[in-house]
Amino acid sequence: MAKRDRSDHILTDWDRVFDALADPSRRYVLEYLHDRTEPASVWDLAVALAVRTTDLPPDEVDVQIVEQAEMGIRHVHLPKLEAANLVESAGGTVALTDHAQTLPLFTPAYRGVVPPAAGEDEYRERTREDA
Repeated sequence: MAKRDRSDHILTDWDRVFDALADPSRRYVLEYLHDRTEPASVWDLAVALAVRTTDLPPDEVDVQIVEQAEMGIRHVHLPKLEAANLVESAGGTVALTDHAQTLPLFTPAYRGVVPPAAGEDEYRERTREDA
């Protein structure tokens, strides 16, 4: 019976991970955090997400768009990422967990799921070089 309990727990954990990875904004948050050496503030995540979705430079993105992104991060994306044990937040900052670092999320194949904000031709060129 103990095996069944453990396997049910493992499946529940994977369900949470897949649920967290189902949204492109959450995948982008993971990639953004992975590319940093220090935790990011929720505001920095919101700015990065707003820049990505609008294709505007940070200083040209309307503050309301950033505030909407921040609201989504705080109330939707972070809870799902935390439930999957992919990020941890404390004191207004967010960082990847050790668990997230052990998953094969940041391989060249994964980076293909969340293409960089660079132009499509540049992205294709870089992915060819990685292969």
